[in-house]
Amino acid sequence: MKKQVSALLYLIAVTFAIFYLPKIYSSLRDSGDTTPSSLATDAPMEADAYFSLREVAAIQLGFILISYDLDEESGQCQTRFSNVACPNMQADPEQLKADLKLQQDKLHRQVLLLAPTADEDGSGLVSREEGTRFKDLFEFGHLAAHCFGEENPDLPGLARATGLESEEAAKNLLDYRNLRTRSPDEIRALFP
Repeated sequence: MKKQVSALLYLIAVTFAIFYLPKIYSSLRDSGDTTPSSLATDAPMEADAYFSLREVAAIQLGFILISYDLDEESGQCQTRFSNVACPNMQADPEQLKADLKLQQDKLHRQVLLLAPTADEDGSGLVSREEGTRFKDLFEFGHLAAHCFGEENPDLPGLARATGLESEEAAKNLLDYRNLRTRSPDEIRALFP
């Protein structure tokens, strides 16, 4: 139990540092620079949806790596996120600023490419629920592909690993495959 709690705390800390710290930092800045929050405001989606799609974009572009530890006894899977795009804080401030801007621009373009696929109802606006569902399906598909194979994963094993019932795991797998299929070619290539 203690190992599960420490693993959960680690996952929460990493998620906070990778995904939410930039959001908080950008909301506190008043320098007029382009920030994730200002980009979210200008995107055709709710701010929460923008940050959900930004998480997917960071994984697709290789800024964030996902790895998995599968417990042989329980079949549970622990997901680990690693930030591989950390800037060199010792770099020249102007170079650091340029690197961060380039990274922000790449992420924003990727989010805008993901938006039409995430907009399930075709309203032209990605809701918070649509953004969250898109992120959850992407992460589910990523886990399925990397731990169980892309074509015919072991559904009972996948259900155990994700903590879902077999029927829900099968539905998520089907929904993920449909999401990947309806994605444009340049996006589909980035799905596992």
